[in-house]
Formats: sequence, C-alpha cells, structure tokens
Amino acid sequence: MKNNLFYLFIILVLTACTFGKKNKLQNSAFIYSENISKAQPFFKIYHNSNTESTLFCKLKSKELLSVFSASEKQNKINYSISGKLFLADNKSIVIDSFTLQKSIVDTAKWIKETFTFSSNLNEHYMLKINFTDENKLVKAEKIIYFEKEKDAKENFQIFKEQKIQFATTFNLNDTLIIQNNTEQEKLSVRYFNENFPLAKAPFVLGAIKSKEIIADKFFSITSDTTFFILPINRQGIYQILENETFKNGMSILAFENDFPKITSAKNMIAPLQYICSNEEFLQLKEINNKKIAIDEFWLSRAKGDKSQAKKLIQTFYKRVENANSFFTSYKAGWKTDRGMIMIIFGAPNIIYQSKEGESWIYGEKNNMYALNFTFTKIKNKFSDKDFELNRSAYFKNIWSTAQRSWREGHAYSDMDIKEKIYEQERRQRQSQLYFWY
Repeated sequence: MKNNLFYLFIILVLTACTFGKKNKLQNSAFIYSENISKAQPFFKIYHNSNTESTLFCKLKSKELLSVFSASEKQNKINYSISGKLFLADNKSIVIDSFTLQKSIVDTAKWIKETFTFSSNLNEHYMLKINFTDENKLVKAEKIIYFEKEKDAKENFQIFKEQKIQFATTFNLNDTLIIQNNTEQEKLSVRYFNENFPLAKAPFVLGAIKSKEIIADKFFSITSDTTFFILPINRQGIYQILENETFKNGMSILAFENDFPKITSAKNMIAPLQYICSNEEFLQLKEINNKKIAIDEFWLSRAKGDKSQAKKLIQTFYKRVENANSFFTSYKAGWKTDRGMIMIIFGAPNIIYQSKEGESWIYGEKNNMYALNFTFTKIKNKFSDKDFELNRSAYFKNIWSTAQRSWREGHAYSDMDIKEKIYEQERRQRQSQLYFWY
C-alpha cells in the first residue's frame, strides 16, 4: 500500500510540473470523443514564400447549428474565425492577425476558408486560432506551433483528386500531387518500410531504445511545373525533401486500403496483443482461417453469448479505428502510446493540452484517486504527433484490472474507473470514521 501511495505521489508531482497551469487550460476531451458536440475545424499551414504563409481551414457544415431565416426563407449558418500569430518564445506581441465573420446558406457539405499572414524564415511561431459557431455561441480553440525552416513540412502541399489534403495518411494505389514552394524541377524521396512495434504496457519502465531508421529506397520525382506526381504503390513512409542532403521534410504514410478502418480479419488480430497472453496471441496467428479465430476469441470472452460478443467487437475495434484516426504519427495510431490507452480505457473525460504534451484524466479534476496519464511530445522527423507516455509501476494494477475486464467479456471504460474511484473514496471515509470512533 505504501508503495502504491509513493508511486501515486510521484505521478502527481510529475503531472504538476508538466501541466502546472492546468487551471488556465481548457478541457479538450471533446476532440477525441466519439460523440462530437462541438465543431472541429481542420487546419493546415503552407508557406507560400520566405515571408508569407497561408492557413487553410475546412469543417463539416453539419457540425454547425443551422437556423431558419424568416426574411430569406432558408436555413443559414453563422460562424467567425480569428487568428493571432506570436513568436513561440514571446507570446506578448502579436506578429500578425486575421479575422472573418460569415453568414451563409446551409447547402455545402464542407466549408473552406483561407487566410494569409506574414512569417519569416528561421523563426519559430505559435498560431492561436479561435472558431465560433455564432448560432450556438460555442467556441473552439486551436493552437499550432511551427518552425519556419528550409526543410519544414509546411513547404509542401498535398492534393488528391484536385483537393487539398489535410491529413498525411493514404492508402495503396492513391496518386498524389505534391506542390512545393520553390521553382526547382526535382524533389527527392526517401522510402522507409519499417515495421514499428506496438506500445509497451504503461507500467513497463526503462528508457525506450531508439534506433536509426535507414531508408530502403531513394528516388527522385521531377516536373516542369511546381506540381509533382507521387504514386503510392507500397506501404511505408515516404519522406519528401527539397534537397537530398536535408534531414527533414514532409512525410506521407501509406497503409493498406481502407485505413484507418479495420475491415479484414487479419488486421483485427494484431491489436488483440493488448489484452491477450503471449501464448493466446501466438495461437491466434497460427490459425489459418482468421475470421474463425476472431469469432472464437470474442465468443469465448462473452461466454458464448453472441449478442455480447458482437458488442465487444464493435466497441474494441471502434476504439482501434479512433486511435488510427486521431493518433497515427510515424506508425499506425493503434500502435502508439495514446492509441494503447484509448483502446483499453476508452476516451478520458478530461484532457489538457499544452506545447509540451497532453494530460488525460479519468475521473474528477483534482481528485487524488483519479487516473492520470501524461504524454510528452517527442520531436520526430516524420511526424509532429509523436507522444510518449510517462510510464510508472503505479499503473500495473489498473492495467491488469482493465485487461481482466476485457478478458471476462466487459468493455472497460471511464465509467468503470469512476466506480473504482467512488469505492476508494467510500473506503477512505469509512477508515476516517473508524479512526474518530
């Protein structure tokens, strides 16, 4: 018990150091929620030149409240977007800003806006964006940190079927058009076919060993315009560079078709490593008919109840798909630290974000029994979505509890964690009563 309390104390201290101004941060849990109630715009920055950049914005019109206009006899949506640009290390002075307010007829599936602002080479910036649904009076805030360097990923822009792409994950047989902000006629491409391991359990301590990743292939793409054609014909990472001597550039991830969805029995087996024993997982891999293997695995968890097995399958693989959508970085989202926690515990009810990382809280804010996972943002040449979990032996018991729940046919979630917290609080109150008695 003393060891558990000691580990809890260490976790709270580390979290306080990383997110010391938590009271000033907004709860951003809605961004990873399955039932999104707020508008979530997509943003992408492209550097037009050494002195100018453009912010591209798009969002689904159905996420905004449409109100009938009696005078115009049609439904209209009203929104505003504003942005302020700061130097990353000096947020007291606004370098540039933009603002827009619109009232439009609700007919489009997607709403798209662009904003141009001043930015200089070799500077690090923070762009603070505020979006407001004026009919709902609901706001969403987004903060983007970026370094304007000669090898920055924002020097490139991706088009697919003549549409700007906000994501960098694609499927096999996609053909992409790459735009570069220089006038050169050749771009260099490094191709990596690395099979990255899945995340280690949250209680596994010790430094995670990193290794140098060597490109499997190096080739060039040429064009007589500013647009380059890149066919995606193999799974892996395509790193696009203005110059073959550059270390960084824009990275494109290629997966099997239908990613981030899980549509084949073969792909359904790999994420089960989080809840299987090593022996069980090896047996699953050896079964030739993967569909039968999956069905038997979940039926055994549900004790033969087909309805319960179906619910387990839907919940588990929906979380896997959400992990792929939200957390894919240099590897598939389900393999990442945040993906692992999302799959086993579900989405947290409180999330705090900062430049340094994210803090996920299951339970109530400032409750000593709340479960807190802190992720530190790691600099990665392939992605700006690489987050590493601050691991602790303290997580071993809760991890075992969650695994056991899945294995016994129950999808573990934040509600189970809250019930556990309430039980701990009840015991604490009882012990205090006995003491005073």
